[in-house]
Amino acid sequence: MNTYIKHKPSRKWTWRSPGDRTRQMIDYIMIDRRWRSCISNARSYPCAIVPNVENDHNFVLANFKLDIEKLRIPEVKERYKIEIKNRFEALRSMIKEASLDEALDIVNRTIRKTAEELIGFKRYRRESWISDEVLNLADQRRTIKAKMSINRQDEDLKQKNTQLKNVINIKVEECRNEWFNKQCYVVEKANRKNDMRSLFQKVKTLKKGIKLNDKCGSIRDKDGNLLTKESDIFQRWHEYSTSFYNAKIVTDESVLEQLWPNCKRNEQEPDLL
Repeated sequence: MNTYIKHKPSRKWTWRSPGDRTRQMIDYIMIDRRWRSCISNARSYPCAIVPNVENDHNFVLANFKLDIEKLRIPEVKERYKIEIKNRFEALRSMIKEASLDEALDIVNRTIRKTAEELIGFKRYRRESWISDEVLNLADQRRTIKAKMSINRQDEDLKQKNTQLKNVINIKVEECRNEWFNKQCYVVEKANRKNDMRSLFQKVKTLKKGIKLNDKCGSIRDKDGNLLTKESDIFQRWHEYSTSFYNAKIVTDESVLEQLWPNCKRNEQEPDLL
């Protein structure tokens, strides 16, 4: 991120060679692309002094701002501020005595634990109709798979994983059918009320992601055998079409003469388009 935010050169370089002959930008703050908009500033601080750290690199700092929905509630926001402040006050002496890696681990664990207790988690749903029961079963299966990665020979874990997988598939199908039934009821209700706007919106939602196959491959020959090759299907259509123009018709020339007296009988007809 310190390469993405624009600053003057003195706020970019992070290391200088002995004798201050060259200055290089070799330390970076990396972040996932989807969180890039949360960074308001990132730069190096040449004059900063970091406790318990002795090296020739500059301190690099980024300001990270995350909009959490629950922190928009004034009561939750105030409680979170007070709790995080009290916990860091209690850990101040421990952080000063710890090494840089240990201090970073303490800070991360404190922030994460406080957020878990006061803010909680927002469950991710790939589909809106998936129930909490299915998500809980998926969490249980995820825990079992983590244990299986450590002990691959445990047959009990494999059996539990298979059982949970089957139960999850059944529950997902039940949730999907229940959701579709509700949506179909809404569509029927909108149709009875002649609410075309809601009707077409629901139909569009229901058919989202569904692709209909417009190809017809069940073509049979004269004997009733199924044709699968494209050349055979074309030949069969050719036979079917030409059969319309091969009928033997006996014409009355006297009638034709009265209708079209000057018509040429042997004139060549144009080709079919």
